[in-house]
Amino acid sequence: MKRLLLILILATLSNSCKEKAIDPSKRVRPVSLKITTSAASYDLSWEEIRIVCITTPCPDVADVEAEKYEIQFSDSELGPFQAYKTVDAGQKSISIPVAVPGEQLVARIISKAEGAPPVNSNPVMATKGFLSQSAYYPAFGTSGDLTGGDVTPDGRKATYFSFIEEGPGQSVSPLHVAELEYERIVSTKLVTRQGRTAKFSKDGLQLAYSAETENGLIIYDIVSGRKQTLPVTNAGKIQGLEWSPDSKWLAFLTASDEESRLWKIAVSGGAAIPLTPPLSVRRAKHIRQADIDWSPDGQFIATSTAQTENTDKQWRTAISFYSPEGNGELKYFETQPGWIDTNPAFSPDGKLLAFLSTRTDPSARSYSLWVRSLATGKARRIELLPGLIPSNDYVPHWLGNERLMFMATQQDKRGYFTVFL
Repeated sequence: MKRLLLILILATLSNSCKEKAIDPSKRVRPVSLKITTSAASYDLSWEEIRIVCITTPCPDVADVEAEKYEIQFSDSELGPFQAYKTVDAGQKSISIPVAVPGEQLVARIISKAEGAPPVNSNPVMATKGFLSQSAYYPAFGTSGDLTGGDVTPDGRKATYFSFIEEGPGQSVSPLHVAELEYERIVSTKLVTRQGRTAKFSKDGLQLAYSAETENGLIIYDIVSGRKQTLPVTNAGKIQGLEWSPDSKWLAFLTASDEESRLWKIAVSGGAAIPLTPPLSVRRAKHIRQADIDWSPDGQFIATSTAQTENTDKQWRTAISFYSPEGNGELKYFETQPGWIDTNPAFSPDGKLLAFLSTRTDPSARSYSLWVRSLATGKARRIELLPGLIPSNDYVPHWLGNERLMFMATQQDKRGYFTVFL
């Protein structure tokens, strides 16, 4: 019996170490590419993505090193690309003078080896601009547990919530409204012990928030403290929430691991109105779990939409504009494969759209702050102080047309910051 067991083990090990038939285009190791900027150049650096395997040769994974790398770039967000330089595989960085591509650069790498795929790295993008003035924003205190911050247009009130563990399996998420003076908290008021996403109305007199325990969306009157409940059966799935410019409607997104859907509901009452059909996350296109925004002119609701093509299973996630009247998607800002653009926010004058994106370092899912001109379509990165990394779980908030508030991590501490464009 022991002899039979030993034979079976040896046979299994022998079969596992046999090299399977591998598509040659999958043999060359992919490259992780990232980009930074300096005073006079775009600086690219990369490394091969290696997979640890206990068998030799490693079956079904990329196991061939490139012989050379061809650096390609474009001066346009969507290409086309042109060859810049070919370097030996031992070289892992290169600088491209700003004068070559101009004010923005999109780059990628082709691995030169027998059987290499047409493109073997993620595209990256950077723009050349001045270092913007940024500063800590004190309106939410110093706790790193706070999130969901919103500020009234006049800057006199703020709202935020936090997660607090009260015991094993028990937690609360108290939602507060704070009075501000010179962007600092002078007093706070508890709205509910179980709050979530919250947004002020455009006039700053009401606060809307989602509450699973209260079975819907809650309209809270700031002055009187009265509450009005708008019944929403799937309130626990609300991910994004925004008021219409006239404060008569609320748009919201319900999202789960299975599907997403955009809705609106009248503040005066009534049933929620679907603006899209249920969009399965397994479909070629769906709305991501992220925040949303309503344009100042009332014509668009901005979301983050993921899509792929049947011939190319590489996902890309870009900003979409949907109709508040239920007429579907009106505009899609195409991006390069592998990028994630999320959490859109219109400037008060409707001329700019702020968003977060991984396009500077897609492989690390590291986000940076971007602003797109809706007149020209051009996007530019907001250059922040080194070490200030925007958090992807907070939508940028406009303070006027030239200043943005965002959440970020600095020296492993999370807080709110502002930046002048």
